[in-house]
Amino acid sequence: MRIITLGIGSVLSLLFSSVLSDTVIAQTSSFSEQHYSSNDFANQSSLPSLSFTNHYVLGAGDQIKLDIFDIPEVQNIQQTVLVDGTITLPWVGKVSVAGLTPQSAEQTIATLYDPYLYNPLVTLEILQPRPLQVGIVGEVKRPGGYTLRIGTEAGESNTSQQRIRYWPTLTQAIQAAGGITRTANVRAIQIQRPSEGTISVDLWKLIESGDTAKDIVLRDGDQILIPVASEITLEEITQLSSSSFAPDKITVNMVGQIASPGALQIPLNTSLNQALLTAGGFNERADEQTIKLVRLNPNGSVTQREITVDLAQGINENNNPILQEGDAIIVERSSIAAASDNVRQVSSPLLNILGLLNFLF
Repeated sequence: MRIITLGIGSVLSLLFSSVLSDTVIAQTSSFSEQHYSSNDFANQSSLPSLSFTNHYVLGAGDQIKLDIFDIPEVQNIQQTVLVDGTITLPWVGKVSVAGLTPQSAEQTIATLYDPYLYNPLVTLEILQPRPLQVGIVGEVKRPGGYTLRIGTEAGESNTSQQRIRYWPTLTQAIQAAGGITRTANVRAIQIQRPSEGTISVDLWKLIESGDTAKDIVLRDGDQILIPVASEITLEEITQLSSSSFAPDKITVNMVGQIASPGALQIPLNTSLNQALLTAGGFNERADEQTIKLVRLNPNGSVTQREITVDLAQGINENNNPILQEGDAIIVERSSIAAASDNVRQVSSPLLNILGLLNFLF
């Protein structure tokens, strides 16, 4: 995107060119424009509208403003790029701009105006970028396609050049997909980008050291893959569950002699005791001394262990562990309830026979 500023050199150039031709030739003065690589994008979650000149690719839905210097008919033209990737301009009609950077689009439009104007100077500005369409698969709660909007905040002068763009990042896409699962391998995330191929991302460095450069700023068409971790420790699971891109809640299953059995959604880092109380506690038939905790491990194996219940215990791995996604808590019958059930099972046929005899006699 080229911004026209006329300094002393530009004025002299204009005066000199006016002697040679009735057409005024506008020369752009040099200015300092920042260009960002992928890493630079990752370092800033909000970028000014100038920052993506060499990176952003126009597409359907972009709102743009077009000017050709000193041509009133082509001043402050505001359009939205159509579904077919075109805009319509005076004199030249439809122009395809989809797939071009703003600078490339300026050059393309300038070439189309060459037959009508002497050295046309075209400025194309993006007023509002289109929402990003990205896909995310693998170890997230809700894999699929997502539309991520680009936020805009006006600067001091409230001009389009001063608007700040808040670009969606990798962690925001993961949050939109419901957060990672506990088996996610955040060290080996891959982003398939049409223009650059595969980008490997280690989000663990963001968790460990706060390296925000790893929270890559996304682009339209990115495909995100979060693979399964072959091994993951309890400490790592705890760290991941506390990260900004972990899900807000997990689901555990309450089975057996519970006041409200069934699937239970609980906040992250909820302990066994808290889950029992959330489900209403034990019913009158429950064995309140021991429960079974069934857990699906990251490597695909299943473990089952008995836990002695002590509601007075704080969080600890032996009596009151932190629960994980998919855990099943099984509360069995107490010995008294079991004995009563056995007596009922044996006596029920006899009572039926006695009832029949009473009916006959």
